[in-house]
Amino acid sequence: MKILDMMLGNESIPGLSYINGSSLIASRRLMNNLNPIRYIVTLPGYQAFLTELYQTNEVALDLEFDRNRYGYGFQLCLIQCKVHSTCYIIDPLLLDISFEEFFAYLEDSKRTVVCFSFSEDFRLLRSLGCDVTTVRDLDIGLSLINTAKQSLVKQISSRLSVQTSKGSQTSNWLTRPLLEKQIRYACEDVHYLFELRDSIVTELQSNDRYTWFEQENDWVYSLENSQDENLNKIAIKPKDLDGLNEIEGYTFKKLFEWRDKQAKKLGKPPFKIIDNHYLKLLSQKHCLIDNWNNERAVHYLLRKSTIRDEISKELSLALEEAIKDGLNALKPANIPLTSYDYTKLKQEQKIIKEAKKKVFGPLKDRLIKKYGKHVQSYMLSNRVIQELALGQTKFPSYRLDLFRQLSVEYSLEIEYYLD
Repeated sequence: MKILDMMLGNESIPGLSYINGSSLIASRRLMNNLNPIRYIVTLPGYQAFLTELYQTNEVALDLEFDRNRYGYGFQLCLIQCKVHSTCYIIDPLLLDISFEEFFAYLEDSKRTVVCFSFSEDFRLLRSLGCDVTTVRDLDIGLSLINTAKQSLVKQISSRLSVQTSKGSQTSNWLTRPLLEKQIRYACEDVHYLFELRDSIVTELQSNDRYTWFEQENDWVYSLENSQDENLNKIAIKPKDLDGLNEIEGYTFKKLFEWRDKQAKKLGKPPFKIIDNHYLKLLSQKHCLIDNWNNERAVHYLLRKSTIRDEISKELSLALEEAIKDGLNALKPANIPLTSYDYTKLKQEQKIIKEAKKKVFGPLKDRLIKKYGKHVQSYMLSNRVIQELALGQTKFPSYRLDLFRQLSVEYSLEIEYYLD
């Protein structure tokens, strides 16, 4: 009841001032040290936010989400925006709307999204049907000015001399009502982004690296846009199948899928309703089903005879299908490399090793000497070297031009790997 009163303006929050106003209907306006926070929970407040948003061409943006931590799947929990000097905390769990107008803003190439370490947020928005166009991720900019990888909290502290909250990073953002400290924490994720951007951009420009920053962002997020995956489901990893034969591995996959369906029904992360290790044991020893109703590795809501009978049928069906498909109990579920694949792998390793020795090892040294070790580790990591050596990825033009320039200076034969 108290949080509802605060949302509607019937009660103020200790230490924060509440401001009434017709344009802020059903939104809570809080004050931190520097700017107002508006917690948007109904349509009038959301419409007021959109009005403000569309008057500017840039927004500082962050999301709070849950990805199989407290609930099932990849769920949007909060949208944090800074528009001009105001922080808006938009609550999608309390707003029954489609966010089409907001997404349209983010998809407009004339609008810039200022953010920090935004890859996961970008994927979530994409899964919701929003393809953000112009991203300026400050974490990338920091790498390009030779700054060590650090959290946003540490970057704000070191560059802006501001101490921010740390305590709500592992909050359950699906729970309502939100606590005041959660709202403050959510605001801080965007409140300092414009100031941080200005600090980073000034340094980028003074070192003639701003075009690097633009190209890197456009390239990184175009790659993200090309990814096609189910972000809700947890994938089976090869190590999950270690120690299983082909039939057991097939059974494990079937149980894994069955568990995912149950998790979706219950709205809980799959690992919280049935333990992975137990699923693996059950794939090997079907008789463990006899103790299902007392099994502590199974969520109490599933410890029922009806569920036991259902999963028993799944086990029988999986065994039947595995045998029908010709799977073998004497062969491992993790299929070893064929002789062809093994030969190909060894050849690729040889190519990479040769490329490192002749070109990329010396190039790394030159990058460190001229630009610093953090620039080098970002631009020319071992993964980048592997992809260049095998011709697997196209990189931003400025980066290739830089590699060429350094290679000419130090007589490195790099052109073969850049064509």
